[in-house]
Amino acid sequence: MIKKFRATIAKYSMVSRGDRVGVAVSGGPDSIALLHGLLSLVDEYSMRLVIIHLNHGLRSHESDSEEAFVHDQGRALDIPVIRKKISVPDLCRKDKGSVEDICRRERYRFFEEAADFHKLDKIALGHTKNDQAETVIMKILRGSGSGGLKGMFPVRDGIYIRPLIELSRKAIESFLESKGLMYVTDSSNRDILYLRNRIRHHLIPDLENNYNPKIVDSLSHLSGILRRENDFIEKAADKYFTRWKCNVESNEVEIDIRKFQILHSALQFRIVKRLLKNGAQPAKEIGYVHVQAVIDLIFGSKPNARIDLPDGITVYREYDRFTIYRGQHNFISEKTSPDCRKKICYRNDKQGVNDYIYEVSVPGLVHISETGRGMKFDYVAADQVDYNSGTIAYIDLRGVTPPLVVRNFRAGDTIQPLGMTGTKKLKSIFIDAKVPKRDRGLIPLLVDASSVIWIPGLRLHDRVKVADTTGTVIRVEMI
Repeated sequence: MIKKFRATIAKYSMVSRGDRVGVAVSGGPDSIALLHGLLSLVDEYSMRLVIIHLNHGLRSHESDSEEAFVHDQGRALDIPVIRKKISVPDLCRKDKGSVEDICRRERYRFFEEAADFHKLDKIALGHTKNDQAETVIMKILRGSGSGGLKGMFPVRDGIYIRPLIELSRKAIESFLESKGLMYVTDSSNRDILYLRNRIRHHLIPDLENNYNPKIVDSLSHLSGILRRENDFIEKAADKYFTRWKCNVESNEVEIDIRKFQILHSALQFRIVKRLLKNGAQPAKEIGYVHVQAVIDLIFGSKPNARIDLPDGITVYREYDRFTIYRGQHNFISEKTSPDCRKKICYRNDKQGVNDYIYEVSVPGLVHISETGRGMKFDYVAADQVDYNSGTIAYIDLRGVTPPLVVRNFRAGDTIQPLGMTGTKKLKSIFIDAKVPKRDRGLIPLLVDASSVIWIPGLRLHDRVKVADTTGTVIRVEMI
Protein backbone atom coordinates (compact mmCIF):
# COMPACT_ATOMS: atom_id res chain seq x y z
CA MET A 1 0.00 0.00 0.00
CA ILE A 2 2.76 2.45 0.89
CA LYS A 3 4.23 2.27 -2.62
CA LYS A 4 0.90 3.24 -4.20
CA PHE A 5 0.30 5.79 -1.46
CA ARG A 6 3.64 7.49 -2.17
CA ALA A 7 3.01 7.38 -5.92
CA THR A 8 -0.41 9.06 -5.53
CA ILE A 9 1.07 11.87 -3.45
CA ALA A 10 3.80 12.44 -6.04
CA LYS A 11 1.42 12.13 -9.00
CA TYR A 12 -0.83 14.94 -7.77
CA SER A 13 1.88 16.98 -5.97
CA MET A 14 -0.12 16.71 -2.76
CA VAL A 15 2.55 17.87 -0.32
CA SER A 16 5.73 19.90 -0.39
CA ARG A 17 8.77 19.61 1.81
CA GLY A 18 8.22 21.16 5.22
CA ASP A 19 4.41 21.15 5.00
CA ARG A 20 2.41 21.13 8.20
CA VAL A 21 -0.35 18.59 7.49
CA GLY A 22 -3.58 18.14 9.40
CA VAL A 23 -4.73 14.52 9.24
CA ALA A 24 -8.49 14.03 9.53
CA VAL A 25 -8.75 10.96 11.77
CA SER A 26 -12.13 9.53 12.73
CA GLY A 27 -10.60 6.35 14.13
CA GLY A 28 -11.96 4.18 11.33
CA PRO A 29 -9.78 1.95 9.14
CA ASP A 30 -9.33 4.44 6.29
CA SER A 31 -8.24 7.30 8.53
CA ILE A 32 -5.85 5.08 10.51
CA ALA A 33 -4.28 3.87 7.25
CA LEU A 34 -4.03 7.50 6.12
CA LEU A 35 -2.29 8.49 9.35
CA HIS A 36 0.27 5.68 9.19
CA GLY A 37 0.83 6.20 5.47
CA LEU A 38 1.74 9.82 6.09
CA LEU A 39 3.87 8.82 9.07
CA SER A 40 5.95 6.65 6.76
CA LEU A 41 6.74 9.69 4.61
CA VAL A 42 7.45 12.22 7.36
CA ASP A 43 11.21 12.10 6.93
CA GLU A 44 11.03 12.02 3.15
CA TYR A 45 8.97 15.23 3.02
CA SER A 46 10.05 16.77 6.34
CA MET A 47 6.38 16.94 7.21
CA ARG A 48 4.89 17.87 10.54
CA LEU A 49 1.64 16.07 11.29
CA VAL A 50 -1.31 17.19 13.40
CA ILE A 51 -4.34 14.95 14.03
CA ILE A 52 -7.71 16.67 13.71
CA HIS A 53 -10.89 15.02 14.97
CA LEU A 54 -14.51 16.22 15.05
CA ASN A 55 -16.92 14.47 17.40
CA HIS A 56 -20.32 14.90 15.75
CA GLY A 57 -22.20 13.81 18.88
CA LEU A 58 -24.42 11.54 16.81
CA ARG A 59 -23.97 8.26 18.68
CA SER A 60 -23.53 9.42 22.27
CA HIS A 61 -21.05 7.13 24.10
CA GLU A 62 -19.80 5.55 20.86
CA SER A 63 -18.80 8.96 19.50
CA ASP A 64 -17.05 9.81 22.75
CA SER A 65 -15.16 6.51 22.79
CA GLU A 66 -13.99 7.15 19.20
CA GLU A 67 -12.72 10.58 20.25
CA ALA A 68 -10.85 8.98 23.16
CA PHE A 69 -9.38 6.37 20.81
CA VAL A 70 -8.09 9.06 18.45
CA HIS A 71 -6.61 10.99 21.37
CA ASP A 72 -4.81 7.86 22.54
CA GLN A 73 -3.45 7.30 19.02
CA GLY A 74 -2.00 10.79 18.96
CA ARG A 75 -0.43 10.37 22.39
CA ALA A 76 1.09 6.99 21.46
CA LEU A 77 2.55 8.41 18.24
CA ASP A 78 3.57 11.71 19.84
CA ILE A 79 1.40 13.67 17.40
CA PRO A 80 -0.65 16.70 18.54
CA VAL A 81 -4.42 16.18 18.45
CA ILE A 82 -6.94 18.96 17.73
CA ARG A 83 -10.41 17.98 18.90
CA LYS A 84 -13.85 19.53 18.83
CA LYS A 85 -17.25 18.23 19.90
CA ILE A 86 -20.57 19.38 18.46
CA SER A 87 -24.15 18.13 18.57
CA VAL A 88 -25.41 17.40 15.08
CA PRO A 89 -28.86 16.37 16.44
CA ASP A 90 -29.22 19.86 17.94
CA LEU A 91 -28.11 21.47 14.67
CA CYS A 92 -30.62 19.37 12.73
CA ARG A 93 -33.42 20.76 14.89
CA LYS A 94 -32.32 24.31 14.09
CA ASP A 95 -31.17 24.08 10.48
CA LYS A 96 -32.63 22.78 7.27
CA GLY A 97 -30.87 19.92 5.54
CA SER A 98 -30.11 16.25 5.92
CA VAL A 99 -27.90 14.80 8.63
CA GLU A 100 -25.26 14.02 6.00
CA ASP A 101 -25.27 17.60 4.66
CA ILE A 102 -25.01 19.14 8.12
CA CYS A 103 -22.23 16.77 9.13
CA ARG A 104 -20.28 17.62 6.00
CA ARG A 105 -20.79 21.36 6.47
CA GLU A 106 -19.66 21.29 10.09
CA ARG A 107 -16.75 19.00 9.33
CA TYR A 108 -15.31 21.34 6.70
CA ARG A 109 -15.98 24.34 8.90
CA PHE A 110 -13.92 22.64 11.60
CA PHE A 111 -11.16 21.84 9.11
CA GLU A 112 -10.98 25.48 8.03
CA GLU A 113 -10.86 26.68 11.63
CA ALA A 114 -8.08 24.19 12.42
CA ALA A 115 -6.11 25.17 9.31
CA ASP A 116 -6.33 28.88 10.13
CA PHE A 117 -5.58 28.61 13.85
CA HIS A 118 -2.79 26.04 13.61
CA LYS A 119 -1.28 27.29 10.33
CA LEU A 120 -1.82 24.01 8.46
CA ASP A 121 -0.61 23.85 4.86
CA LYS A 122 -2.67 20.80 3.92
CA ILE A 123 -5.52 18.74 5.33
CA ALA A 124 -5.42 15.05 4.45
CA LEU A 125 -8.74 13.22 4.04
CA GLY A 126 -9.21 9.45 4.05
CA HIS A 127 -11.40 8.98 0.96
CA THR A 128 -10.62 5.81 -0.97
CA LYS A 129 -11.21 4.46 -4.46
CA ASN A 130 -14.35 2.76 -3.11
CA ASP A 131 -15.62 6.06 -1.75
CA GLN A 132 -15.05 7.56 -5.19
CA ALA A 133 -17.05 4.77 -6.84
CA GLU A 134 -19.91 5.24 -4.36
CA THR A 135 -19.91 8.97 -5.00
CA VAL A 136 -20.09 8.49 -8.78
CA ILE A 137 -23.03 6.08 -8.41
CA MET A 138 -24.85 8.55 -6.15
CA LYS A 139 -24.34 11.26 -8.76
CA ILE A 140 -25.60 8.97 -11.53
CA LEU A 141 -28.74 8.21 -9.54
CA ARG A 142 -29.33 11.93 -9.11
CA GLY A 143 -28.95 12.62 -12.83
CA SER A 144 -25.72 14.61 -12.61
CA GLY A 145 -23.70 15.66 -15.63
CA SER A 146 -19.93 15.54 -16.04
CA GLY A 147 -19.61 18.21 -13.36
CA GLY A 148 -20.98 15.76 -10.81
CA LEU A 149 -19.64 12.50 -12.23
CA LYS A 150 -16.07 13.80 -11.98
CA GLY A 151 -16.32 12.74 -8.35
CA MET A 152 -13.90 13.88 -5.68
CA PHE A 153 -10.71 15.67 -6.64
CA PRO A 154 -7.41 14.20 -5.43
CA VAL A 155 -6.49 17.79 -4.49
CA ARG A 156 -9.12 20.44 -3.85
CA ASP A 157 -8.69 24.16 -3.28
CA GLY A 158 -4.95 23.66 -2.90
CA ILE A 159 -5.34 22.46 0.71
CA TYR A 160 -7.45 19.28 0.84
CA ILE A 161 -5.57 16.16 -0.25
CA ARG A 162 -6.76 12.56 -0.66
CA PRO A 163 -3.72 10.25 -0.71
CA LEU A 164 -5.93 7.10 -0.55
CA ILE A 165 -8.10 8.05 -3.54
CA GLU A 166 -6.47 5.45 -5.82
CA LEU A 167 -6.36 2.68 -3.20
CA SER A 168 -9.13 0.14 -2.72
CA ARG A 169 -10.67 -0.61 0.64
CA LYS A 170 -9.35 -4.18 0.39
CA ALA A 171 -5.78 -2.93 -0.04
CA ILE A 172 -6.22 -0.71 3.00
CA GLU A 173 -7.63 -3.49 5.16
CA SER A 174 -4.74 -5.75 4.10
CA PHE A 175 -2.25 -3.04 5.09
CA LEU A 176 -3.84 -2.58 8.52
CA GLU A 177 -3.84 -6.32 9.14
CA SER A 178 -0.20 -6.71 8.09
CA LYS A 179 0.84 -3.93 10.48
CA GLY A 180 -1.41 -5.09 13.29
CA LEU A 181 -3.00 -1.63 13.50
CA MET A 182 -6.13 -1.11 15.58
CA TYR A 183 -9.12 0.93 14.49
CA VAL A 184 -12.73 1.50 15.47
CA THR A 185 -15.87 0.66 13.52
CA ASP A 186 -18.57 3.29 13.06
CA SER A 187 -21.91 1.51 13.58
CA SER A 188 -23.69 4.11 11.40
CA ASN A 189 -21.76 2.82 8.38
CA ARG A 190 -24.02 -0.25 8.50
CA ASP A 191 -27.27 1.75 8.66
CA ILE A 192 -28.99 1.22 5.31
CA LEU A 193 -31.21 4.23 5.87
CA TYR A 194 -28.33 6.16 4.31
CA LEU A 195 -28.08 5.96 0.51
CA ARG A 196 -24.30 5.63 0.52
CA ASN A 197 -24.53 2.59 2.80
CA ARG A 198 -27.12 0.92 0.57
CA ILE A 199 -24.81 1.48 -2.40
CA ARG A 200 -21.81 0.19 -0.45
CA HIS A 201 -23.39 -2.92 1.05
CA HIS A 202 -25.95 -3.87 -1.62
CA LEU A 203 -25.58 -2.23 -5.02
CA ILE A 204 -21.82 -2.42 -5.54
CA PRO A 205 -21.56 -6.09 -4.37
CA ASP A 206 -24.40 -6.93 -6.78
CA LEU A 207 -22.62 -5.16 -9.63
CA GLU A 208 -19.36 -6.89 -8.78
CA ASN A 209 -20.95 -10.34 -8.57
CA ASN A 210 -23.27 -10.15 -11.58
CA TYR A 211 -22.01 -7.47 -13.97
CA ASN A 212 -18.42 -6.31 -13.55
CA PRO A 213 -16.04 -7.65 -10.90
CA LYS A 214 -13.91 -4.51 -11.40
CA ILE A 215 -16.78 -2.03 -11.17
CA VAL A 216 -14.95 0.04 -8.54
CA ASP A 217 -11.95 0.43 -10.85
CA SER A 218 -14.22 1.23 -13.79
CA LEU A 219 -16.08 3.95 -11.90
CA SER A 220 -12.81 5.38 -10.64
CA HIS A 221 -11.50 5.53 -14.22
CA LEU A 222 -14.77 7.13 -15.35
CA SER A 223 -14.43 9.87 -12.74
CA GLY A 224 -10.86 10.54 -13.88
CA ILE A 225 -11.89 10.84 -17.54
CA LEU A 226 -14.77 13.16 -16.73
CA ARG A 227 -12.60 15.19 -14.38
CA ARG A 228 -10.24 15.98 -17.26
CA GLU A 229 -13.08 16.74 -19.68
CA ASN A 230 -14.86 18.83 -17.08
CA ASP A 231 -11.66 20.82 -16.51
CA PHE A 232 -11.45 21.48 -20.25
CA ILE A 233 -15.01 22.81 -20.53
CA GLU A 234 -14.61 24.89 -17.35
CA LYS A 235 -11.55 26.59 -18.83
CA ALA A 236 -13.39 27.12 -22.12
CA ALA A 237 -16.24 28.80 -20.18
CA ASP A 238 -13.71 30.95 -18.33
CA LYS A 239 -12.32 32.20 -21.65
CA TYR A 240 -15.75 33.42 -22.70
CA PHE A 241 -16.42 35.03 -19.33
CA THR A 242 -13.14 36.92 -19.75
CA ARG A 243 -13.87 37.82 -23.36
CA TRP A 244 -17.33 39.10 -22.42
CA LYS A 245 -15.96 40.89 -19.32
CA CYS A 246 -18.43 38.89 -17.27
CA ASN A 247 -18.01 38.60 -13.49
CA VAL A 248 -19.64 35.28 -12.61
CA GLU A 249 -19.54 36.15 -8.90
CA SER A 250 -21.71 39.21 -9.40
CA ASN A 251 -25.37 39.33 -8.36
CA GLU A 252 -26.20 40.81 -11.76
CA VAL A 253 -24.81 39.34 -14.99
CA GLU A 254 -25.82 40.27 -18.52
CA ILE A 255 -24.98 38.23 -21.64
CA ASP A 256 -25.41 39.06 -25.33
CA ILE A 257 -27.74 36.39 -26.73
CA ARG A 258 -26.25 36.60 -30.22
CA LYS A 259 -22.78 35.74 -28.92
CA PHE A 260 -24.19 33.03 -26.66
CA GLN A 261 -26.25 31.26 -29.34
CA ILE A 262 -23.27 30.52 -31.60
CA LEU A 263 -21.54 28.44 -28.92
CA HIS A 264 -21.66 24.65 -28.71
CA SER A 265 -24.67 23.48 -26.68
CA ALA A 266 -22.43 21.83 -24.06
CA LEU A 267 -20.67 25.14 -23.46
CA GLN A 268 -23.98 27.01 -23.38
CA PHE A 269 -25.26 24.68 -20.68
CA ARG A 270 -22.09 25.01 -18.62
CA ILE A 271 -22.06 28.81 -18.84
CA VAL A 272 -25.67 29.05 -17.64
CA LYS A 273 -25.01 26.54 -14.87
CA ARG A 274 -22.00 28.54 -13.68
CA LEU A 275 -23.95 31.78 -13.73
CA LEU A 276 -26.83 30.29 -11.76
CA LYS A 277 -24.75 28.44 -9.18
CA ASN A 278 -22.04 31.03 -8.62
CA GLY A 279 -22.35 34.34 -6.87
CA ALA A 280 -22.24 35.91 -3.45
CA GLN A 281 -24.63 33.28 -2.13
CA PRO A 282 -24.00 30.08 -4.09
CA ALA A 283 -27.25 28.44 -5.13
CA LYS A 284 -27.77 24.98 -3.65
CA GLU A 285 -31.17 24.25 -5.16
CA ILE A 286 -30.24 24.87 -8.80
CA GLY A 287 -30.33 21.74 -10.95
CA TYR A 288 -30.71 20.49 -14.50
CA VAL A 289 -34.36 21.58 -14.90
CA HIS A 290 -33.49 25.15 -13.96
CA VAL A 291 -30.54 25.36 -16.35
CA GLN A 292 -32.68 23.91 -19.14
CA ALA A 293 -35.44 26.43 -18.39
CA VAL A 294 -32.96 29.27 -18.95
CA ILE A 295 -31.74 27.70 -22.19
CA ASP A 296 -35.37 27.40 -23.37
CA LEU A 297 -35.91 31.06 -22.46
CA ILE A 298 -32.90 32.15 -24.47
CA PHE A 299 -33.88 30.16 -27.58
CA GLY A 300 -37.63 30.75 -27.24
CA SER A 301 -39.77 32.84 -29.59
CA LYS A 302 -40.65 35.54 -27.04
CA PRO A 303 -38.30 38.57 -27.21
CA ASN A 304 -39.33 39.59 -23.68
CA ALA A 305 -39.74 36.89 -21.04
CA ARG A 306 -38.91 36.15 -17.43
CA ILE A 307 -38.53 33.12 -15.16
CA ASP A 308 -38.14 32.95 -11.39
CA LEU A 309 -35.84 30.28 -9.96
CA PRO A 310 -34.97 29.06 -6.45
CA ASP A 311 -32.59 31.01 -4.20
CA GLY A 312 -34.06 34.36 -5.25
CA ILE A 313 -32.75 34.14 -8.82
CA THR A 314 -34.61 35.90 -11.63
CA VAL A 315 -33.69 35.55 -15.31
CA TYR A 316 -34.90 38.01 -17.95
CA ARG A 317 -34.69 37.78 -21.68
CA GLU A 318 -34.92 41.21 -23.29
CA TYR A 319 -34.48 41.20 -27.03
CA ASP A 320 -30.79 40.44 -27.70
CA ARG A 321 -29.65 39.99 -24.10
CA PHE A 322 -30.43 37.88 -21.07
CA THR A 323 -29.75 38.93 -17.52
CA ILE A 324 -29.46 36.89 -14.34
CA TYR A 325 -30.21 38.59 -11.04
CA ARG A 326 -29.87 37.43 -7.44
CA GLY A 327 -31.93 38.88 -4.61
CA GLN A 328 -32.48 42.65 -4.69
CA HIS A 329 -31.08 44.23 -7.77
CA ASN A 330 -30.95 47.36 -9.88
CA PHE A 331 -32.66 47.22 -13.23
CA ILE A 332 -30.63 49.08 -15.81
CA SER A 333 -31.48 50.07 -19.35
CA GLU A 334 -28.92 51.75 -21.56
CA LYS A 335 -30.01 53.29 -24.85
CA THR A 336 -28.00 55.44 -27.21
CA SER A 337 -29.45 58.64 -28.63
CA PRO A 338 -29.72 58.52 -32.44
CA ASP A 339 -27.69 61.73 -32.67
CA CYS A 340 -24.88 61.02 -30.23
CA ARG A 341 -22.67 58.31 -28.82
CA LYS A 342 -23.42 58.90 -25.14
CA LYS A 343 -25.77 56.66 -23.19
CA ILE A 344 -28.46 57.33 -20.66
CA CYS A 345 -29.29 54.86 -17.87
CA TYR A 346 -32.49 54.36 -15.93
CA ARG A 347 -32.27 52.58 -12.60
CA ASN A 348 -34.71 51.33 -10.04
CA ASP A 349 -34.59 48.88 -7.14
CA LYS A 350 -37.84 47.12 -7.95
CA GLN A 351 -39.42 45.31 -10.86
CA GLY A 352 -41.99 48.01 -11.62
CA VAL A 353 -42.79 51.56 -10.63
CA ASN A 354 -46.08 53.30 -9.86
CA ASP A 355 -47.35 56.12 -12.04
CA TYR A 356 -45.81 59.45 -11.09
CA ILE A 357 -46.13 63.09 -12.21
CA TYR A 358 -44.17 66.20 -11.16
CA GLU A 359 -44.84 69.84 -11.99
CA VAL A 360 -42.00 71.73 -13.67
CA SER A 361 -40.72 75.22 -12.85
CA VAL A 362 -38.16 76.93 -15.08
CA PRO A 363 -35.54 77.44 -13.82
CA GLY A 364 -35.84 74.58 -11.37
CA LEU A 365 -35.03 70.98 -10.47
CA VAL A 366 -37.35 67.97 -10.45
CA HIS A 367 -36.20 65.06 -8.30
CA ILE A 368 -37.86 61.81 -9.37
CA SER A 369 -37.83 59.71 -6.22
CA GLU A 370 -39.22 56.64 -7.99
CA THR A 371 -36.11 56.32 -10.17
CA GLY A 372 -33.45 58.15 -8.19
CA ARG A 373 -32.92 60.51 -11.15
CA GLY A 374 -33.84 64.11 -11.81
CA MET A 375 -34.32 66.79 -14.45
CA LYS A 376 -32.75 70.25 -14.26
CA PHE A 377 -34.38 73.14 -16.15
CA ASP A 378 -32.75 76.47 -17.17
CA TYR A 379 -33.21 79.23 -19.71
CA VAL A 380 -30.34 79.68 -22.14
CA ALA A 381 -29.65 81.76 -25.22
CA ALA A 382 -30.01 80.15 -28.63
CA ASP A 383 -26.27 80.44 -29.30
CA GLN A 384 -25.58 78.22 -26.25
CA VAL A 385 -27.26 75.17 -27.76
CA ASP A 386 -24.99 72.11 -27.87
CA TYR A 387 -26.40 68.92 -29.40
CA ASN A 388 -23.55 66.70 -28.22
CA SER A 389 -25.42 64.89 -25.44
CA GLY A 390 -28.34 62.49 -25.31
CA THR A 391 -28.94 63.50 -21.70
CA ILE A 392 -29.62 67.14 -22.57
CA ALA A 393 -32.48 68.58 -24.65
CA TYR A 394 -32.95 72.13 -25.98
CA ILE A 395 -36.56 73.21 -26.38
CA ASP A 396 -38.02 76.23 -28.15
CA LEU A 397 -40.31 77.83 -25.58
CA ARG A 398 -42.68 78.89 -28.37
CA GLY A 399 -43.55 75.25 -29.10
CA VAL A 400 -44.53 74.41 -25.52
CA THR A 401 -48.18 74.30 -24.44
CA PRO A 402 -48.14 74.82 -20.65
CA PRO A 403 -48.09 73.32 -18.13
CA LEU A 404 -44.88 71.30 -18.31
CA VAL A 405 -44.70 68.13 -16.23
CA VAL A 406 -42.36 65.18 -15.80
CA ARG A 407 -44.09 61.82 -15.67
CA ASN A 408 -43.64 58.23 -16.78
CA PHE A 409 -45.13 56.30 -19.67
CA ARG A 410 -48.90 55.92 -20.13
CA ALA A 411 -50.66 53.66 -22.61
CA GLY A 412 -51.45 55.60 -25.78
CA ASP A 413 -48.66 58.18 -25.42
CA THR A 414 -47.48 59.59 -28.75
CA ILE A 415 -44.81 61.95 -30.05
CA GLN A 416 -43.97 63.54 -33.39
CA PRO A 417 -40.29 62.62 -33.68
CA LEU A 418 -37.87 65.29 -34.87
CA GLY A 419 -37.93 65.53 -38.68
CA MET A 420 -41.17 63.54 -39.11
CA THR A 421 -44.59 64.83 -40.15
CA GLY A 422 -46.73 62.28 -38.35
CA THR A 423 -46.95 61.01 -34.78
CA LYS A 424 -45.70 57.73 -33.44
CA LYS A 425 -46.69 55.79 -30.36
CA LEU A 426 -44.10 55.62 -27.62
CA LYS A 427 -44.71 51.89 -27.40
CA SER A 428 -43.46 51.52 -30.98
CA ILE A 429 -40.44 53.71 -30.25
CA PHE A 430 -39.57 51.59 -27.24
CA ILE A 431 -39.92 48.40 -29.28
CA ASP A 432 -37.74 49.79 -32.08
CA ALA A 433 -35.11 50.84 -29.53
CA LYS A 434 -35.44 47.46 -27.78
CA VAL A 435 -36.25 49.01 -24.42
CA PRO A 436 -37.31 46.13 -22.13
CA LYS A 437 -40.93 46.21 -20.98
CA ARG A 438 -39.93 46.37 -17.34
CA ASP A 439 -37.84 49.50 -17.99
CA ARG A 440 -40.43 51.52 -19.91
CA GLY A 441 -42.24 52.70 -16.81
CA LEU A 442 -38.95 53.94 -15.37
CA ILE A 443 -38.12 56.39 -18.14
CA PRO A 444 -39.03 59.98 -17.16
CA LEU A 445 -40.83 61.84 -19.94
CA LEU A 446 -41.14 65.60 -20.43
CA VAL A 447 -44.77 66.33 -21.28
CA ASP A 448 -46.77 69.45 -21.97
CA ALA A 449 -50.54 69.93 -22.26
CA SER A 450 -50.58 68.46 -25.77
CA SER A 451 -48.25 65.47 -25.77
CA VAL A 452 -44.88 64.02 -24.84
CA ILE A 453 -42.15 66.40 -26.05
CA TRP A 454 -38.96 64.59 -24.96
CA ILE A 455 -37.99 60.98 -24.36
CA PRO A 456 -34.49 61.30 -22.84
CA GLY A 457 -31.89 59.61 -24.97
CA LEU A 458 -34.40 58.63 -27.66
CA ARG A 459 -36.65 61.27 -29.24
CA LEU A 460 -37.46 65.01 -29.21
CA HIS A 461 -40.79 66.37 -30.49
CA ASP A 462 -40.50 68.17 -33.83
CA ARG A 463 -42.62 71.15 -32.71
CA VAL A 464 -40.17 72.14 -29.95
CA LYS A 465 -36.99 72.01 -32.02
CA VAL A 466 -34.70 75.02 -31.90
CA ALA A 467 -34.78 77.00 -35.17
CA ASP A 468 -33.01 80.08 -36.52
CA THR A 469 -35.92 82.23 -35.35
CA THR A 470 -35.97 80.77 -31.82
CA GLY A 471 -35.79 83.34 -29.06
CA THR A 472 -36.00 81.68 -25.64
CA VAL A 473 -34.59 78.17 -25.17
CA ILE A 474 -35.26 75.82 -22.29
CA ARG A 475 -32.27 73.62 -21.48
CA VAL A 476 -33.31 70.31 -19.88
CA GLU A 477 -30.70 67.96 -18.43
CA MET A 478 -31.05 64.49 -16.95
CA ILE A 479 -29.07 64.26 -13.70
